[in-house]
Amino acid sequence: MCGIVGSVGNCPTDNRKILAKLSHRGPDDQGSVNLIIGDENIWLGQTRLSILDLSPAGHQPMQSRDGRWWITFNGEIYNHLDIRKELSGPFKGHSDTETILEGLSLYGIKRTLSKLNGMFAFCAVDTIDGKLYLVRDPFGIKPLYFINFLDTFSFASEVKALRELTDQLGKNDFAIDRQALQQFLTLRYTPSESTLWQGVERLLPGHILCLDLKSQKMSIEPYIVPELNRFSGNLDEAIEEYQHKVFVALKRQLLSDVPVGILLSGGIDSALVAAMAKDAGNKLPCFSVGFGDGHKECELSDAAETAGVLGLPFHQVLVTQEQLRSSLPDIVQSIEEPLGTTSVMPMWHLVKRARQDVTVVLTGQGSDEPWGGYFRYQVELLRRCMPFSTLWSVGAWFYSLFNGKTDSLERGLRTLSVKQPAKQIIEACALFSARDRQMLIGDSDDGGVTAKVDYWLDWLKSKKSLSGVERMMRLDTRMNLADDLLLYGDKISMAVSLETRVPMLDIELVRFIESLPIDYRILWKQGKVVHKKMAERYLPSQIVHRPKKGFQVPFGEWSRKDWRAWLEPLLLDGLDGLLLRDGVEVLWKEHLAQKPDRSRQIFALMMLALWRQEHF
Repeated sequence: MCGIVGSVGNCPTDNRKILAKLSHRGPDDQGSVNLIIGDENIWLGQTRLSILDLSPAGHQPMQSRDGRWWITFNGEIYNHLDIRKELSGPFKGHSDTETILEGLSLYGIKRTLSKLNGMFAFCAVDTIDGKLYLVRDPFGIKPLYFINFLDTFSFASEVKALRELTDQLGKNDFAIDRQALQQFLTLRYTPSESTLWQGVERLLPGHILCLDLKSQKMSIEPYIVPELNRFSGNLDEAIEEYQHKVFVALKRQLLSDVPVGILLSGGIDSALVAAMAKDAGNKLPCFSVGFGDGHKECELSDAAETAGVLGLPFHQVLVTQEQLRSSLPDIVQSIEEPLGTTSVMPMWHLVKRARQDVTVVLTGQGSDEPWGGYFRYQVELLRRCMPFSTLWSVGAWFYSLFNGKTDSLERGLRTLSVKQPAKQIIEACALFSARDRQMLIGDSDDGGVTAKVDYWLDWLKSKKSLSGVERMMRLDTRMNLADDLLLYGDKISMAVSLETRVPMLDIELVRFIESLPIDYRILWKQGKVVHKKMAERYLPSQIVHRPKKGFQVPFGEWSRKDWRAWLEPLLLDGLDGLLLRDGVEVLWKEHLAQKPDRSRQIFALMMLALWRQEHF
């Protein structure tokens, strides 16, 4: 796990200052190389967190044995030892970076990518064909940014390194992208390739960027294809096959030359990872975070019960609301982009504690999207079962019953009046409605989110038999998950030099899940059907079927009480000029009165205000 950075064109003047911006991602080693290919100057840099092959043989940037390829690589390739069996030696060491390089020499870029199972973002330079490639893994577990200005193309794992690099080349006027701001208000994050900085782009998950060093022509295209097969076995056969694939994925992701632990919540997913890892002979230490039993959101007692049942070492982190509030500036500085997900706060304290004992952690992240674990997927099932007119009547009745107080219900029911697939998907997870966006920014438009959703829908067109709920789940896996939950998971863990792995997003595993009939994944009032039935082989029923808490924070209560004196001026003054003050004030008053509860929206605005304060 590492930080990568580089440029084509004008070279930076102080490489050390740029690499220092990524030192938290790689405190064990760093390196850089200057190349001249044709008329182009190329600089590649890397900071290394040593996980596989701790020796100098893993030093980067690295050159292939035949001299043709250079690489600067961030991530882990879990099946690299299997790939090595196809390659001829000798090898300098046993790092996955060297495996990729020799694969590139033998197979070229696209065939090599088809073989990789892991999480990764890397730059590979073909010195013979004169091409530079940027690649991001299929689910976007590892981030990768790039910018093109003043005849210089630059890339980095984090924006802070890009800003340092471009500052050295004379660009220091980073401005807020107003269209991306509308996207953030729509979704609570900015979907790739957008960021809130004008000109700074984030490579799409599962895509490859090719820069021709001679012509300077740049292309971006997906190297992933939709899963087209459909599992034909019965339910018991699906459970059996799923168990095997999860076990194999875990065995792969336990590969490490440094200590490994697990981030254990009160839910089924991390509990299953812990149980199956134990079954494979690994009693991993567990780390959990919470706020005390006085808060219904706290998962510490549930996590402790799981660890006790499994007989695993358990370490808890108890944080106060003041500790969470005081850590917000550091969190905002680390995640670099505003995200409307409250779990960033406890996660910050959890990874700091885990890093005291281990260098790698496994998590249960990535299961809800492919398995249908969210309420919005239930609404899509209703759409399939009922005629539109009946659906909307039922929806209107439910809405009047709840009086709009349940945010997820409100979003789900808003989709029932929408016919366009992209709009349905957007409304199902929207942060602010079109009316709210009009009030906040004077424009109800979504800033281009519809076009981004349509792009992924077009990618899925070859799979015409997909239902609406399957389309939504596949898009969520490659948009919401990649550019929100996985993005902050990477940034926060790497801020303390901790590698976070997500075995539930093993590429072969997700390919199998997406091949299953929808009824094996989600039914009315039931999500994760096969997932839970398989988990019952490892865990007691009371753990498998616990009510979902979702790693939440009692932000609504805190923001209306103890945080109010601090938060109110931050929102009203800190967003003035960026958003319409009157609109922010209306939302804040609604939140205070809980008519309706605006916790989700107010948290996102708080993060936006803190981000603006930090970066502008």
